[in-house]
Amino acid sequence: MTKPSKGTALFVAFFGLMFLVPGVLALFTFLANPNRASASGRTAGAGIAVFISAIGGVFVFGALAGYGRLKKQAALEEANPAAPWLWRADWASRRSESLKKNIQITAWVICVLCNLVTIPIAVNVASQLAGRNDPRVFVIIGVCSIGVILFVVALRATLRHRRYGDTYFELYSLPFTPGEHLAGRIHLKLDANAAHGIDLRLSCVRKTVTGSGNNRSTVQTVLWQSDQNVPSGAIGMDPIGRAIPVDFEIPRDAYVTDHDNPSDQVLWLLHAKADVPGIDYTDDFELPVFKTASATEQAPASTSETSGFADAASGDEDSAPISAPAHSKVIISSQSGGTEFYFAALRSPSRAMFLLLFTTVWTGVVYFLFHSKAPWFFPIVFGFFDLFLILAVFHTVLGTARIRVGNGEIVSTKRILGIGKARRFPVSEIDAIVPVTGGQQSSNQGSTIYSIRLRTKNGRRYTLADEISSRQEARWIVSQIESLAGLKIDTRVELDSPFGPPPQPGQTPVSSSQSPLTRVTFQTSRPQSLASTLISLAVFGAIVVGLFGWQFVRMAAFRASVNSKGGHHATAAANAVPPRRVFAKPMTDEDAERVLALPAQDEAEELLERAIEHDPRALELFEQHVEEWTGHISLTARMKELERRSEYSSDLRVRFANADINLTLDGWQKNEQAADMLIERARSDVKYRAAAVYFLGMLAGRGVAYEKIHPVLLNYAKHDPNPYVRQWAVEGMRYLGKDETLDELFESFTQDPSNNVRDRAGCNISDCGNFKRAQRMRMVPKFLDLISNESANAQMRGWSYLALREITDANIPSDPLAWKNWYHDHGTEKLAEFEGRDWWQVRGDE
Repeated sequence: MTKPSKGTALFVAFFGLMFLVPGVLALFTFLANPNRASASGRTAGAGIAVFISAIGGVFVFGALAGYGRLKKQAALEEANPAAPWLWRADWASRRSESLKKNIQITAWVICVLCNLVTIPIAVNVASQLAGRNDPRVFVIIGVCSIGVILFVVALRATLRHRRYGDTYFELYSLPFTPGEHLAGRIHLKLDANAAHGIDLRLSCVRKTVTGSGNNRSTVQTVLWQSDQNVPSGAIGMDPIGRAIPVDFEIPRDAYVTDHDNPSDQVLWLLHAKADVPGIDYTDDFELPVFKTASATEQAPASTSETSGFADAASGDEDSAPISAPAHSKVIISSQSGGTEFYFAALRSPSRAMFLLLFTTVWTGVVYFLFHSKAPWFFPIVFGFFDLFLILAVFHTVLGTARIRVGNGEIVSTKRILGIGKARRFPVSEIDAIVPVTGGQQSSNQGSTIYSIRLRTKNGRRYTLADEISSRQEARWIVSQIESLAGLKIDTRVELDSPFGPPPQPGQTPVSSSQSPLTRVTFQTSRPQSLASTLISLAVFGAIVVGLFGWQFVRMAAFRASVNSKGGHHATAAANAVPPRRVFAKPMTDEDAERVLALPAQDEAEELLERAIEHDPRALELFEQHVEEWTGHISLTARMKELERRSEYSSDLRVRFANADINLTLDGWQKNEQAADMLIERARSDVKYRAAAVYFLGMLAGRGVAYEKIHPVLLNYAKHDPNPYVRQWAVEGMRYLGKDETLDELFESFTQDPSNNVRDRAGCNISDCGNFKRAQRMRMVPKFLDLISNESANAQMRGWSYLALREITDANIPSDPLAWKNWYHDHGTEKLAEFEGRDWWQVRGDE
């Protein structure tokens, strides 16, 4: 019986509020403070806030509405304890609503929620990656295409609903009883002629749910199934539109509907399909099949001599003739002394295609795991399963099977690419040949795969052929083989299920003094052994310990760095690095002697690390020896981390050292010859042009051929058609340190068509470039004019406010008048403050 829980409802509602409240507050923040971020940033933030709020709202609404529905359901069940077919409102009114009735609403909700996330990502991230020709943009586009696919699915579901209306199945009797006819009519709007009729399939399905959370999976096992086609001439008319007649005979020993355990249910499903112009008609209905009190009284005391639906779990007649399928895939030929059944490769194309795609994705994941810093057991475990998937692909796509019957034996030959061997089974040793099926993922009826299994008298089992997609074909082949071998014909389908027999509601006889029917529920399942339980827990525990151990080690010894630069080393992904070293005191003569005796790599790393800590002796030694390291040092994990730290140091001397170490790592000497070579390389090598202009800026910033490099760099920054090249020319200009360069960067900031170029130009003016703080103060009036310009867009004004705060260290609201007043009152004072500091002191990370 359903038992609503107030505690559960309150918990779910509270859980939903944890999403709803922060989401609403975040949305209000984005809408109430439009100047805090760019337009695209506000769009992305608002979209994510709405998405989070929607999640919370769904939980809160679901908790309140669900509790109310459960109360009504509990009252209904209490009022009809012996008649579960009256527990559903549509069944009680002798109709079954389509399982696809509200699918369009669900599809639109999922579509909207998904696009609230993917559209802002596409607008922001994808546009930025596309602007610099980054191939990762295709990954983002692939992810965002999910929203487009969901839109198409939702639109198709809506069009289907508009065309066929609210379809339902009219029940001629309530409930349907095993051993009798399941009859009724499907009512729908059908405005086209179904030339091939309506295909109907009635299935008794066991639905088993295993696992929880992300590991939750649903397996549907067909216990019994029957197909029929209703010709177009038999389709009747009704006030709604059309009525499709349905009439199936249910086996007397059939399983009945059972919803007692949500994780293990027995369902009777009717699937209807018709090929019509436009969107095809497909529908599914769940039907009530129960044993009533009268049926229980009429049932025989023993069913041991019946065909045995419950015993064999198939319901197929064991000796009735099976007709050949209309489109059989098996090839039958007469051989010397027998008949051969040949099963060609690629017997199940859709299944093979799905398996091939899944294996391709899985193999890609394994490849990246092997080339990443993930713990060793991840690529090994994933690679182990990948081998099984690859073997499965070969078996499904290239596997063939032959069954030859004759001369008192059955010969089975299975091959992959011609590799395999034959097995011989004397008929005298064969107990039975049976069609076999297992469960199927999801609920797509008709996707079940069947095999043909041979069982010997000593209990051994051998699969003769598999990958058979038709139930009728599997049963027909078995009947042909048994007939040729002289075996008893029995075509009942066996089920390979790890869950034991399906659950069924029990019924007990009643005396005249008792109620008409007392419903007793019991569940049967396969008990799990203690050993398997312990093994599962041990594997799970090992994975958890491994994950937490890996995270602990990574957090203790890893700092990610992702900083996109030109050059072969600048686009490398961030790797784990050793922990930072802390030097207790400035470098002494003894330290200097020790460091200079180290290998070049260690010498460069320690001097750069000490320089980042503003050690003057280390800075001096670094500048003296940096060119000697050319060709002798590489971008190790530690060097990568030091290069990142030095790039935005609060010490201009360290920022110049950053230019030196980058030139050295790429093999460029600080001389005019290197400048000429880079200028020519930028002109002739389009692929290297972005890196070349970046290194040219470093050379000019270190006093090498400034007059020659500056006009070349400025030309690329202003006129190159590739925004990626312009971006890196702007990045190179930040090393120049001249007043004229600030003006040129401001021109790129205000006039370049690329968001990426403008973003980097503004950053280099305000904080990132190798300019003194007093130099940057000269740019404040230009930014004040820009924020006062009504024609400037919100993004430019937002960037300008950010630049003003970084240049001045003043925390002024985003208001033009407030900033002008501050500059009028404090501009001269702030400039004098900056001029009074050491020339190398700037605003930076450390």
